Amino acid sequence: MATAERESKSQRLFWALILALLLGYGGIKTYHVMLALQVYDGQPLEVDTSGAAK
Repeated sequence: MATAERESKSQRLFWALILALLLGYGGIKTYHVMLALQVYDGQPLEVDTSGAAK
């Protein structure tokens, strides 16, 4: 019975670690995108980019 309890605890710890890593990655990525938008906000483009997305 002790093995089953230990496996259950290890599995909960594993999923908590995965969740913490995903939340950390999301937070860092959000910060990165917000910083990039602040840096490039209002900077004019030097060339004409009409039709660039085609």
